Amino acid sequence: MRILAGAEGHVRFTHLSKPSCNSLESAFSDSANGSISSFSCHKEGVLEIMQQSGVPLDKVCLLDPKAEKELSPEDGDGRFQWFLFGVCGR
Repeated sequence: MRILAGAEGHVRFTHLSKPSCNSLESAFSDSANGSISSFSCHKEGVLEIMQQSGVPLDKVCLLDPKAEKELSPEDGDGRFQWFLFGVCGR
């Protein structure tokens, strides 16, 4: 995922336990590679992180494998600030 986000991107892992955050941070500590994105781990959920970051819901592209419309290059035209992957159902 960090490779796909690219060097300019930032991947946020949200809604994690403290041990999970520690584990990811440890696993990624060796990957200070200039061709992959930076990352951060959060115990808070994605909606709280969006609010803290001042990102309105209409600036988030939800990447849903069951979506009627596929992601296209035009989706990267600046209308979205965040692309949200990995939303789990309850």
